[in-house]
Amino acid sequence: MNIASAKNSAPGPGRTSHRRWPANAVRALPFCYAAIVIVLVWQIVVDITKPDPSILPPPIDVAWTFGHLAGDGELAVHAGYSVARVITAWLLSGIIAIPLGLLMGSSQHFERIVNPFVELLRPISPLAWIPMAILWFGIGESGKVFVVFIGTFFPILLSTVAGAKGVDPVLLHAGQVFGCTNRLTLFRRVVVPAALPSIVVGLRVAFGTGWAAIIAAELVAAHSGLGYLIANGMDILRADQVLVGMIAIGVLGFLFDTFFRYLQAHYGRTAR
Repeated sequence: MNIASAKNSAPGPGRTSHRRWPANAVRALPFCYAAIVIVLVWQIVVDITKPDPSILPPPIDVAWTFGHLAGDGELAVHAGYSVARVITAWLLSGIIAIPLGLLMGSSQHFERIVNPFVELLRPISPLAWIPMAILWFGIGESGKVFVVFIGTFFPILLSTVAGAKGVDPVLLHAGQVFGCTNRLTLFRRVVVPAALPSIVVGLRVAFGTGWAAIIAAELVAAHSGLGYLIANGMDILRADQVLVGMIAIGVLGFLFDTFFRYLQAHYGRTAR
């Protein structure tokens, strides 16, 4: 084979991108099938049972309401409030839980001091904190951020601790051989990068927990957000509005989880 034929046979950037698109389309097909089946079963149930639209509207009515709420910007506003609350609490949790978890995973003495507090508070559901959040903070933003903070803190903390504890001793020895002469340098150059895949997993799980917690908090005490949109639809007997809120929650949750899966795969390869 000469050089010219080798160049022609080598995949170029364009060919690589063409191959990537079909692969992405194939991965998306099961979700498309699931959505189609759900809508078909939904329509069949409506046709057979003929329920009142205030209880179970047909898919076309929900699609029209979705388009109406999306068109006038109301859906985007409520979704923006919910996402902003989750991201704020999630970032606060990460800022506190990641350094704390790295310290706990690296120091048995420090872990013995902190772990009893963690194990006492961790089993309490974030939803159980909603009444206390209302008493302490009212129905403002602080109370909802507090509830989400409780829901996101412990998954990040525990994953970070596991990542720091699970560092391969061979990596620690190699770091010492290649110039990490003190514990701080070894911690910064070896422990933190090796624990990163586990930290990303914790961030992903925590975001899902926080997403569920904020919807519950908004259902109880809020004047905005997707949870409020659902609760308001229930109060005025608008099942189509309730279902629009549920669909928005599911779609956004799926998109966020897809993003974190990408980060997990990327940083997992980087760590290896």
